[in-house]
Amino acid sequence: MAVKSTLKKVKRFLRGGCVPIYYSLRSRAVQCFKLKRLPFLPHKIDIEPIDMCNFTCDHCQVTHWNRLTTRLTPERFKTILTQLPGLLSIKLQGMGEPLLNKLLIDMLEECERRGIDMEVTSNGSVYTENIASRLSSLRRALIVFSIDGATAETFEAIRVKGNFKAVTSHVADFTRRRGKKPWPRIEIRTVATLRNIHELPDIVRLAKRLGVDSLTITTLLTDWGKAEMQDSLAPINVSRENSHTDQFIEEAEKVADTINMPIIIEHGQRYSTLNRCIWPWYSSYIAANGDVVPCCIIADSTVAKMGNLFEEPFSRIWNNEKYQDLRRRISSNDIPHYCRNCYGMTPIAPANER
Repeated sequence: MAVKSTLKKVKRFLRGGCVPIYYSLRSRAVQCFKLKRLPFLPHKIDIEPIDMCNFTCDHCQVTHWNRLTTRLTPERFKTILTQLPGLLSIKLQGMGEPLLNKLLIDMLEECERRGIDMEVTSNGSVYTENIASRLSSLRRALIVFSIDGATAETFEAIRVKGNFKAVTSHVADFTRRRGKKPWPRIEIRTVATLRNIHELPDIVRLAKRLGVDSLTITTLLTDWGKAEMQDSLAPINVSRENSHTDQFIEEAEKVADTINMPIIIEHGQRYSTLNRCIWPWYSSYIAANGDVVPCCIIADSTVAKMGNLFEEPFSRIWNNEKYQDLRRRISSNDIPHYCRNCYGMTPIAPANER
């Protein structure tokens, strides 16, 4: 029994620490050597369960879409897993509210059976006894709730059609149900904008009251690779008006330290010509219809589509001409129009791309 227990601990350590680090270093190494064809498939992937949402946040591209809803089925999910046999981690999150796909938890439980770590982000509005019970039994999951305000007024102005009282009560019930178990891990994620930056310290206090394990605050807004989205982002983007941003972030960090609330701050641009994006060497985003998109920051195959894994194998898509060209362009700092926002560059229309 002691030997089995020790082996389990070693396995958890390797999966949680050494192995992911190895794969990350491997991806960085082939990026540094500017390889366009890769001898391995991703060990980590984003898969979209559904592409529709019950909120209409103005800064989200789904609000501006006009398309039929696509739901991923468990059968197609297993097809994806079969094509990526070395997966260690999956983020079952796309442009929609994942729990609107009533079969989402079936897919999460499939990950659990296969020993794959999983992450899912919810707006916290879709919540039933059955959902709570099944989610709280997942040992390998990170459950993230998006909360962008410490008051109903601020939250509901940003998360349009959301109900602050309902969402926070759902999170509180879920953490209570989980109790003192270390799993699943529960996190709150906040997108800081000019609409809610003043509430960051109170959001830290709210996270503590709700009993979550950690809080991530990001100021990184994306335009989804679309220059036209800048009209919605410019008025609220804190990175364009920094007079009080650092002040509120520092205050939030002080509060977190005082009340012992683990916090992660993501502030500043994601990438630069010296710190290049690793996604084309590391991971990929699979839309609910099977379209393969370079990353979750684009998350729309009408902007960039590398192929469809229900029409051809992912292994072929991963090294096709489109992927090789993207790797070449990122390596040479010839940044495509749909990647410019992450590099802090001025957006351009595709027609104007050289």
